[in-house]
Amino acid sequence: MPSYDVIVIGARCAGAPLAMLLARKGRRVLAVDRAQFPSDTVSTHFMWPRTTAFLAKWDLLEALAATGCPAIEKVHIYFGDARLQGRPEPVDGTAVMYCPRRTVLDALLVDAARRAGAEIRERTLMREVAREGDRVVGVRLAGPDGMREERAALVVGADGLTSGVADAVMAGLERSHPSLTCGFYAYWEGVPTDGVEFYLRHGRDVLVFPTHDGLTCIWVGRSNGEWPAYKADTEAVYLAGLDASLLDRVRAGRRATPFKGTHRLPNRYHRCWGEGWALVGDAAYHRDPLTGMGIGDAFLGADLLAEAIDTGLDGGMDAALAGYQQALWETTGPVFDYTVQSASLKDPAPLAPLYAEIGRRPELIQQLMNVLAGSEPSKNLFNARTIMQLTGGKPRLRKPLPAP
Repeated sequence: MPSYDVIVIGARCAGAPLAMLLARKGRRVLAVDRAQFPSDTVSTHFMWPRTTAFLAKWDLLEALAATGCPAIEKVHIYFGDARLQGRPEPVDGTAVMYCPRRTVLDALLVDAARRAGAEIRERTLMREVAREGDRVVGVRLAGPDGMREERAALVVGADGLTSGVADAVMAGLERSHPSLTCGFYAYWEGVPTDGVEFYLRHGRDVLVFPTHDGLTCIWVGRSNGEWPAYKADTEAVYLAGLDASLLDRVRAGRRATPFKGTHRLPNRYHRCWGEGWALVGDAAYHRDPLTGMGIGDAFLGADLLAEAIDTGLDGGMDAALAGYQQALWETTGPVFDYTVQSASLKDPAPLAPLYAEIGRRPELIQQLMNVLAGSEPSKNLFNARTIMQLTGGKPRLRKPLPAP
């Protein structure tokens, strides 16, 4: 008999909630991570209401608020010359938005998993999967106490974009687009913001969020082909990407941390399950960070997979995991498509008048905020009928609009 029902490789925003949820259901869970928490990692940070709604559902939202992370009340959109302000509607009664440091959030999630009864091993690496025939039956782990083999009914890869589990089981790519953007972010002192700011410009995108300790996180993205120049002269390219008013605020403040950045931002879906294994979080599905939904997608995957595994452990695991994969793909597919369009960073000027017209109609501003937050399908707003209404009956486009 296996020592565990489930072994989870990776214990951050997908793996820790998955371990917590399964342990709350009485399942025997081991979660391992190479890091020792608290630990930082490259992240989008932002949590729309669809994301914080999971924390509320899991009884963790008050714990995050208690860390001192500032609540975000406004969303500012700068799409070319068009400027819009609003906020998305609540999801399942939760309206608050946050941008937590990952040193805080990940430690909070790991602690919640431990309290639920999951075993957590830090500073532990998966070296390889163990098999019986074609079925994965466990893993070989390297940790502070040396090498150990552990067995489980299911092994879950929650180990990120470069998942060792996905590689070991040769999980195929189901959909794939290359990296379209690259970027760096840093935390700044003395840079005020009264909400989250999204700037979409030709060849660049800028995201501004308030976070812990009175800091402001600022991401400056560029087209992926600019990575060599960006990496070679990071600060100059970063500052050149800021609008003049934002640059003035930044120059009046002080950079509190080194720059963190990446150009490895693929847009892709892996096959999410097989005999004795499953994938969740960035290991299963990843898209460009421009829309700020990475943590929300990790939470969604953990919630869906926990239900599937709990059902499957009582019989019919393959059918349960197939249902998880289908639900994940159907839920994230529409946002995946408009993220790929938006991450092309095309010149927004031709569409700015359309967004300016949206900005004059409160009901459409609300729809736009919901679309950006991932709580309403983009086709509800970006469709031929609405476009014709906004352009006086003159259809300007033959294909869907990219969301900002």
